Amino acid sequence: MTARPRGMTSETKTLKTGIKSKRPATARTLHRQIGWVAAFVAMAWAMTGFLHPVMSWTAPRPAVQAPPNGGQFRTLPDIPGQFMDKSGQNRTVQVRLATIDGRAYWMSTDPSMARKTVADALTGAAAPEAEEAHAIALARHYAALPEAGVRSVEIIDRFGTEYPQINRLLPVWRVAFDTPEGLAVYVDTGADRLAAVTDGRRRALLLVFQNVHTLKFLSFAEPLRVAVLAGLILTVIATSLIGAALLLKAKGRGLRKAHTLAAWVALPFILTFTLSGMFHLLVTMGPGRALPPPGVFTLADLEPPRPGPGTLYGLTATAGPDGKPVWRIETGGGIAYQGAAAGHTDADRARAIAGAEPEAEVSLVTRFGRDYSFANKRLPVLKVAGADGPVFVDVREGLVAAAPRKSALQKAEGWSFDVLHKWEFLRPIGTKNRDYLLMTTVAVIFLTAALGLAIQLRRRKRGA
Repeated sequence: MTARPRGMTSETKTLKTGIKSKRPATARTLHRQIGWVAAFVAMAWAMTGFLHPVMSWTAPRPAVQAPPNGGQFRTLPDIPGQFMDKSGQNRTVQVRLATIDGRAYWMSTDPSMARKTVADALTGAAAPEAEEAHAIALARHYAALPEAGVRSVEIIDRFGTEYPQINRLLPVWRVAFDTPEGLAVYVDTGADRLAAVTDGRRRALLLVFQNVHTLKFLSFAEPLRVAVLAGLILTVIATSLIGAALLLKAKGRGLRKAHTLAAWVALPFILTFTLSGMFHLLVTMGPGRALPPPGVFTLADLEPPRPGPGTLYGLTATAGPDGKPVWRIETGGGIAYQGAAAGHTDADRARAIAGAEPEAEVSLVTRFGRDYSFANKRLPVLKVAGADGPVFVDVREGLVAAAPRKSALQKAEGWSFDVLHKWEFLRPIGTKNRDYLLMTTVAVIFLTAALGLAIQLRRRKRGA
């Protein structure tokens, strides 16, 4: 018989063994309990993350990228103030001469109204129906559908699921064509600009992505949406961290072995996706920094424009820094300014709008890039260098198109979201190749969560 060490009894041994095994059992139990929620959430986010590249690949593309030719104005119409007074409009942010169905019209943008005030430039007669006709013509141009039937036409003055805030431009016209795919084109009649293109498939994918990935259906109570999202993210993070600790001693076969192997591969990506998502949520919650609105001027202050020699191609009035109207006149001889900015060039006008120094460097931007992304919509713009960062100005509309001035925290969040969440650093290998890698990764995450859920269901079935 072997003597037990002094003080060691069978009861003490049992107690010590129980104490040693209590901690991993507690961690394992917690992993199982919150794993129910985390598995469903991870699967939902992985599924919508998988759909995101599909949305980009299958999104309808405009048949034409460039805006239509504005036409030539051979006869200078009367000044717009003469007929705008009749409409009752007094203040505006822009007055432009536009060609609609081959005829010249004055269009004035009232900042308090979705629709523009339109009048025939030769007769002065009000033409409220001309803007809708112009919207349809623009949509036909960008979609290259000159003969297709129009199912509906409506003006959009707020963002929604189909036309989210990333599109930036408001108000816009939505022109839906009678096509099998349900094509709809969004256009901005203020600058003859394309805002967005969508169809039935994209609408369905957007509905799923926004409501599952970002809980868009809770946007009516934004603090609640943020709180629920943060709670779900923390649940996935906690489950993953506990699972990481358990992986070090994980054993088993069959489903358990497959879950362990998949978890080893998925763990770093689950953590980077969730942590960068949480960082993005916390830094970007609430209203973002609004761009300065375009200046407002009084129609009575408009002086008759004097285009000078050459064919007239464009005529636009916007507000100067002092609130007085500025004519931008585009002719065959170049660009000229009249009014409060008489004698200025486009570069001078851009500096004034940006509030920059007279010697600030100005350069032309004709394509989207990292500093000025596609989300900003407007092109071409002038880039004005400044001490706090560049300011991008649209001189035709007399406004700041983008001013990406960010704090250190916002810059860190932007880097985190681009690199860890969207894998923008892989763009050099090609967008589709990057998407393939992302889709493979989220498929492994989905598999890990599904295997964990299957183990839970089997355990519960055996318990029953």
